[in-house]
Amino acid sequence: MNNKLKWVAILAGLGILGFGMMLMIKIPALGLAEAEFCGQCHAMDEQVDTYLHSSHLHVTNCGDCHSPHALITGSMFSAYTGTRDVYRVVTNTTPAVITTMKLSKKVIQDNCLRCHADFLGDVGDTSENGGNYCFQCHQSLAHPKI
Repeated sequence: MNNKLKWVAILAGLGILGFGMMLMIKIPALGLAEAEFCGQCHAMDEQVDTYLHSSHLHVTNCGDCHSPHALITGSMFSAYTGTRDVYRVVTNTTPAVITTMKLSKKVIQDNCLRCHADFLGDVGDTSENGGNYCFQCHQSLAHPKI
């Protein structure tokens, strides 16, 4: 019985540590949502370079568009996508062309609506009923072709 209790304590401790580390992703002072951090991976050179030439440069960062803003879901999503990206770099399986996965499209759309709610109040969610995501027509705003 004592051995089981020890393993439960170890697993609980690891869970708390992992949860704490996951929440750290959302701490602005750490800069984990900034282009400087995201750009450390050469696979993101084009995305970071285009962002640095965009109209969004001085008003937002990578995480503002690419992560949910809620603390728990944003942390979990960022931990998942970050782990996936590191895995791809380490295993040399990064796709030649980086595209947005389906779940990320929803996150980006929600963030467009969140930041531009005053303007989009009359328009609504453009992706509803099979419509386009905002970034399908406006992709050159955050990542202009240079």
